[in-house]
Amino acid sequence: MKTFQGYYSYETPDHIQGADITVTNKRIEIHLKDAHGNPRIVHWYWENVVRGEERPGGCVLHHTGLPLQTLIVPNGEFAAEADTQLKKKRRTFPTAWVTFFTTGLIILGLIVAAFVWIVPWLAGKAANALPVEYEVSMGEEAYKSLIADYKILPKQTEQVNTFYKQMGVKSPYPIQITVVDFDETNAFAVPGGHIVVYSGLLKRMQHPEELAALLAHESSHVNLRHTTRSLMQSLGTFTAVSLIFGDVTGIGAVLVENASSLKNLEYSRRLEKEADLNGLSMLKNQEIPGNGFVLLFKTLGQGGGSAPSEWLSSHPDLERRAEYVQEKLSNPEPAVPAPLKATWDQIRAGLK
Repeated sequence: MKTFQGYYSYETPDHIQGADITVTNKRIEIHLKDAHGNPRIVHWYWENVVRGEERPGGCVLHHTGLPLQTLIVPNGEFAAEADTQLKKKRRTFPTAWVTFFTTGLIILGLIVAAFVWIVPWLAGKAANALPVEYEVSMGEEAYKSLIADYKILPKQTEQVNTFYKQMGVKSPYPIQITVVDFDETNAFAVPGGHIVVYSGLLKRMQHPEELAALLAHESSHVNLRHTTRSLMQSLGTFTAVSLIFGDVTGIGAVLVENASSLKNLEYSRRLEKEADLNGLSMLKNQEIPGNGFVLLFKTLGQGGGSAPSEWLSSHPDLERRAEYVQEKLSNPEPAVPAPLKATWDQIRAGLK
């Protein structure tokens, strides 16, 4: 390791003394003597060193911070080595704005991770922890909030509820179907048991099996608490904060305030598949043909008509869903029970 001769000053140029200087990739070592003639070493790490004024045949370096420290080395070889190390420092140690930007990205990443993993996990836990009675009460308030925007069709509502009861499927929730006069192809579930069906969807159906499949699918969302969980997840920040502070009533109030979002609520593909297969199992247990799912998907996939397929837009990948349903169908499929067929004919006649 080569030693260079130079001058070191501390605080003011008056306090200057000769020094032997050595250089490594990490630091400058300044070898001095104290007032009593004893040796001491001052270490300057390159990340704290900056160039001073230009000096022919040598260089001036300063140590950042206080007190002011200066090193003068009248040697061209040392100046070249210092330039090399300072260039490395500029590549290795980012400027303040880069550090700030990087820190911001890390914080943003943690926030995104919270929303992608933590909030959905909390939403699932919250949905599963809610007592059925509270979920029913909360859903009733949400239903009252959103149904005011629709014109209810009392006759068709009664007939579709009769159809559902004739299906004979069981639920821990008081499932109630409401048919509304709206020319869109849509249906959605409300936490706690309410299902809203648009008249536009009923008009496009051609078979009673389709209605059975639709009601089995939507009631599965209710029974499996998909609706409650997905709505809580879409209101993630407030839900997470409310759960941390144990404010379940606050969650209910926000769900009621945002009840209108239920009609456009989207589920993950995993939840849609779960609702399809659970609904299919419900139909099989009651000896109702499960090919209604395939017929319903086909009807929705055809498009056309005056009404857009809202139910289709929030329930994507119909071909794949038809495939996994067909894999589970019985061979042969049972016939449609006569009471369902008779009620279906009444529903169709009333919508013409």
